[in-house]
Amino acid sequence: MEADGYADEAGPSAGRPLNLRQIEVFRAIMMAGSISGAGRMLHVSQPAVSRVLALTESRLGYRLFERVKSRLSPTAEARRLYAEVEQVYGGIQRVNDLAASLGQSGAGMLKIVASASFGQRLIPMALERFRGRNAGARVDYRSVTFDELAAYFLSGQADIGISMQPPDHPNLTSVRLARVPVVCVLPPGHPLASHDAVRPEDFSSAAWIGYPRDTPLGRALQPFFGEGPHCAAAIEVHSPVTACSFVQQGLGPALVDAWCVTPDQAAHMALRPITPEASVDIWATHSNLSAPPLLARRFLAAVRKILESEALPGVTPA
Repeated sequence: MEADGYADEAGPSAGRPLNLRQIEVFRAIMMAGSISGAGRMLHVSQPAVSRVLALTESRLGYRLFERVKSRLSPTAEARRLYAEVEQVYGGIQRVNDLAASLGQSGAGMLKIVASASFGQRLIPMALERFRGRNAGARVDYRSVTFDELAAYFLSGQADIGISMQPPDHPNLTSVRLARVPVVCVLPPGHPLASHDAVRPEDFSSAAWIGYPRDTPLGRALQPFFGEGPHCAAAIEVHSPVTACSFVQQGLGPALVDAWCVTPDQAAHMALRPITPEASVDIWATHSNLSAPPLLARRFLAAVRKILESEALPGVTPA
């Protein structure tokens, strides 16, 4: 065996069968994309995962992973092996799902994660459509931050995710569904409500609500502000949902994505376009290690239909 812990050329131990623990560790590394991520999934230390991987490769007589820019890249052999492993785990999951549903009227569980912004309107509208065609399905919906998104997939707690940005992970695939304009929401009677459109210089003095630069909306607004706003935000929040709540309390204007504003909120706030225009994207994410389950595909179809049919000014379906 080489010093880095990987198996060397096939030796006398090659071809010995793998035990369940080795298969479990191999699957966790494939899902997490790293030794440390696999350790977190399995609640064991990183050295413990490395030792099991080294023994597994020694038994097999060939490498399962190569290091590429500090990440583990599965070999062709690992990908073929994983396809078989995932079929076994998929069968176990189907047995568990069936056992759980036999005593209930449901026909399966759909696990959805989404940015809070889309939980205000888009997700409920899509779920209404989805449930009308899948009445027996049960739904586990969780509002998550962008930083939490990948972890939910890696831990098996998500089938489909809807967010403003695609997570950067080798085992996740994202597709852009639509582009949504950013609008300015203001307390009733605010001086900027008299403007036809709100401009960067309008944030030069009055208190306003903004976002940290590393949040999805913070990044989306950088072209709008150029080198930066003329006056720093009086309050910074991490979600446009929170921003809308603060606006309703009269704490100042905020820039939010158009899907964030519910009809009820719109009736109690002033909405104005911004110039130059800014926008955010809507992304759907799923694991690329196996095909999305049927319920996830049906829910995604419902999301697409809502984006195509909802009369929301400035929304451009992909």
